[in-house]
Amino acid sequence: MEALGRAMMPSKYLFLLAAWTLASIGTSLTFMKPISIRNSRPRPSSLLSSSSDKFLNKRGHRRREAGVKGEEECLLIPVTNPNFDPNAKSLSGVPYAHVISGIDALYPPHELSDRNARSRTDGYWKYVARGERPPQEFTYGEFDVDFFGMLLDKSWEHYLEGMSDQDELHSSPTPWRNKTFCDIGSGAGRLVISAAALHPEWKLCRGLELLDGLHNMSTLIADRCLVNDDKERQRLGMIDGDSNRVLHITPSESEHTNSLPLAPIDFTCGSFTNPYEYLGDIDISFVFSSCMKPDLVKELSVAIGRQCKPGTIIITTEFPLFLKGHIDPLDGDESMPHGLYEIQLLEKINGWCWLLGGESTAYIHRVVTSLWEEYAGPRKPPQSSLEEQAFRLVQLMENGELTDTDAFLRNVRNDMIFHGLPQEFLPRIE
Repeated sequence: MEALGRAMMPSKYLFLLAAWTLASIGTSLTFMKPISIRNSRPRPSSLLSSSSDKFLNKRGHRRREAGVKGEEECLLIPVTNPNFDPNAKSLSGVPYAHVISGIDALYPPHELSDRNARSRTDGYWKYVARGERPPQEFTYGEFDVDFFGMLLDKSWEHYLEGMSDQDELHSSPTPWRNKTFCDIGSGAGRLVISAAALHPEWKLCRGLELLDGLHNMSTLIADRCLVNDDKERQRLGMIDGDSNRVLHITPSESEHTNSLPLAPIDFTCGSFTNPYEYLGDIDISFVFSSCMKPDLVKELSVAIGRQCKPGTIIITTEFPLFLKGHIDPLDGDESMPHGLYEIQLLEKINGWCWLLGGESTAYIHRVVTSLWEEYAGPRKPPQSSLEEQAFRLVQLMENGELTDTDAFLRNVRNDMIFHGLPQEFLPRIE
């Protein structure tokens, strides 16, 4: 069979080799999406991380983007929330001061510039090298934990108001118990861990982040919260089935404990612009959308309208969602649901966020109608034949939608190796 497969190779890879030939002779391409034949899951065309383009330096001036001609780097130093109440607690009874203490230990404020630099390692500098300003969606920022906690508490009230199941209403005495939180554009995971500490009875706190560097950082930081020693778990009162993570706090913050239990945590590297990135399990989502352009906010609204169940709470910053719209059919997948969605704007709240000059506006929404039932996820994209995928590559080239020939050739080479092509057929990569 292997010999037969190789004998058939010239016709089977005709389009693929044609595409490689075009790329190798320097055809001018405009790269958007690296495509893997072995894994047909599309990669997102838009980038999103927890973000804001209004970084301030320690004097309160707008921070300039490093690397762009004529501009200088300013050290990022967070400013303490002047409205912070040291005695405040979440609706789950967890002191905000304890959570902030633990979060500051995991994410030292004086290292914010380092985390910002890490976010730039993924696709940022190719724009700088051309003398262009990188897309706003690449900008990394960190939201105020105190304001975030208040938004979670306020959202719980709205969530209860939207409950139609009275049995579920009476069985939820603890805020967010057995519910799922998602930070869309979770960056280094700071708000995911904050949510898991503020309300430890979540079913799951998860983050969705496109940039590999930030995603990897979030998993490494979350691993620092792991408690694997049985004696230590027993000392902390952790029982079988509990999350195996805690948030360590400074002894001065609490007379009774030096750690807080954390709800289960999970991080995914992906983007909401990918219609197969599952969002249908979440009950509440936070999106630090302060840097999003209208087109990206619209894509976010469509993703929510397509996947999120009615009653889901969505928090955005600076920009509300598109409240009504029609989701068009998805090219190449007739089974993907399409139709109308509706989202309700519940409340607009102003709060502290040093990154935005001292004040941020948050919008709390509720999904009214969606395509959640029809979506019936999680889903996988339909599998196309190799010939169809190769032909699509040629079309992308002809339309000027591929430019990064190095990335393209790496994908081609990897797939050819995977499918057992002889060495002499593999493209050279410098």
